Amino acid sequence: MRQLLMTAAMLVFSITAAAQETIFPAKFTAPAEYNTGKVHISLLSRSEHQMTTNFLFERGSHNSWHYHPKATQVLMVLNGEAYYQEEGKPKQLLRKGDVVTTAPNVRHWNGATPWSDCECMTVSDLVPGEEHVVQLRKVTDEEFSAPIEYQTMIVRLAEIEVYPQHLKEYLEAANEVDRLSVEREPGVVCLFPMQSAEDSTKIRILEIYASEEAYQSHLKTDHFQKYKQGTLHMVKDLKLPTMIPLDPETMKLIFNKQR
Repeated sequence: MRQLLMTAAMLVFSITAAAQETIFPAKFTAPAEYNTGKVHISLLSRSEHQMTTNFLFERGSHNSWHYHPKATQVLMVLNGEAYYQEEGKPKQLLRKGDVVTTAPNVRHWNGATPWSDCECMTVSDLVPGEEHVVQLRKVTDEEFSAPIEYQTMIVRLAEIEVYPQHLKEYLEAANEVDRLSVEREPGVVCLFPMQSAEDSTKIRILEIYASEEAYQSHLKTDHFQKYKQGTLHMVKDLKLPTMIPLDPETMKLIFNKQR
């Protein structure tokens, strides 16, 4: 009896501790039959035609392959980093602010990465006469640990030379646009400006974008346009070579270590 009480207390503590980090309380633990690791669930609202659910995936945890008959589901990442994969497609890395829409009857799975808890919200259609979800097999270790395909990631090392008389003004503008871009745009993974120790007028900016779409969206933002138009007369030379990351998995871990 004592052991049973201790086990129950530990379970409550685990859920409570995890819930403290979430936007919405995580009220229930998802059944192990359809999940790997600890997944916490809270039903936020339900009507005849729609259901909103909050999930907290503890690091490394994930659900099984499943699909929603005749129903669309929208997945929104509220905190942390997540994996998402549809059948026949490569696994995706999702971050806070990312949104994925899963079409009806598409087999898929999602969950937390091995290095980060993840809180997600789903908004799912409910179709009269149909099950909300059809559970399939569990995700294999090979599927979960498969490398993420980064062929769409855009990596640049901007090479900029500034007129000496405009250097101070340029640095202020560059620091502002870099900070705003990283803060406001989920698709901007990194903007890291550096100044040559030998020649202060030579600036290098490491730019990493999640995709070509994210890069094109960045170019249209108000803060980038303000920087671009405001510094045209300050820049003596500009080169934007596109680079290919040799080891994107390790690069991702480097950023994670700074948390």
